[in-house]
Amino acid sequence: MSNQADNQRLSNLLEAYRAAPQEFQATSYWESYEKGILAAIGAMDLDQLRSGRYKIFSTFGFSDTVYTWQAKSSLAGRALLRLFTAMFSNIRDLAPYKVRISDIRELAYHHCELMGELANARPISSMEVSAFGNPSDLFEVSGRHYSMPFLNYYLRYCFAQKTISMTGEECVVELGPGSGYQLEVLKKLYPDMTILCFDLPAQIYLCETYLAEALGSECVVSSEETLEWRDLSGVKKGRVHFFGNWQFPLLQDLPIDVFWNAASFGEMEPDVVENYLRYVRANTQWIYLLQARRGKETKGKSHVQKQTGLDDYDRMLDGYTLCEERDAWHAHKRLKASGGYFEGVWQRDDG
Repeated sequence: MSNQADNQRLSNLLEAYRAAPQEFQATSYWESYEKGILAAIGAMDLDQLRSGRYKIFSTFGFSDTVYTWQAKSSLAGRALLRLFTAMFSNIRDLAPYKVRISDIRELAYHHCELMGELANARPISSMEVSAFGNPSDLFEVSGRHYSMPFLNYYLRYCFAQKTISMTGEECVVELGPGSGYQLEVLKKLYPDMTILCFDLPAQIYLCETYLAEALGSECVVSSEETLEWRDLSGVKKGRVHFFGNWQFPLLQDLPIDVFWNAASFGEMEPDVVENYLRYVRANTQWIYLLQARRGKETKGKSHVQKQTGLDDYDRMLDGYTLCEERDAWHAHKRLKASGGYFEGVWQRDDG
């Protein structure tokens, strides 16, 4: 697709979004990022999408970088950081544990192997991450490419798989896919899976752009096509479909096997979350959530007006049973941001 056509796709998404009902407009959390994200898209080189050059994209998942801290004070400070990075990459005496980055990567990979076996999941060794976008955190295991975020998303699949036992014939809906890495994992493990994803304009634009490269354009149904849909009769089995978040009401009559939301519900107020859930509660078998246990911060540049925590989700999912819940982990550490995250799987009681 040409740059001109790509730009028009984003413009069309923005136009439709701005005409959408208020309940689908960005909450205060994402409103604070919107201008910066759009400015970065306007200036970006797609070949550097995952390189760490565009820090603001890491707010919704494009964070395949080894080091995210930047020395801002001076050229000398940045030079010192580069020197430290080069030294740290090979050092063996990282006190007190004497480990290198390569050791952490190896441990994370083996963690994924073990969790995959315990969950009866398809193995991490059966796939690899795309190298599109020049991710700096790219490494090899047994001739296949991985990044730490890719391993993290594989672990989320393992947790869900332990309860849901997906076969690959499912219809999966994700609200807030961000980078699309979770969908990359699911689609590479289950090529016949049908996926529908919904997000804000800039996010869904970049998600589609990335997955068209990572999976192949033949696997996707573009937002350029779905933007005009008035129902879901055109859903194509085995494809990944892209929609604006304001099109979420289209789902209310679609049989859904798995609804998936990781982190983005926590960036909304409870009434906004409940509005989204009302379109999928009656027709969804399983619900996977990974969220801040007590909700996101209510102060700072990016904040929520009112927190949404685990008790709120349990209340909103009346008619569902929480089958499994635990503290959320990355492949190499506990997910401690915002006071700690949980992940849980709910099953509809009449399923």
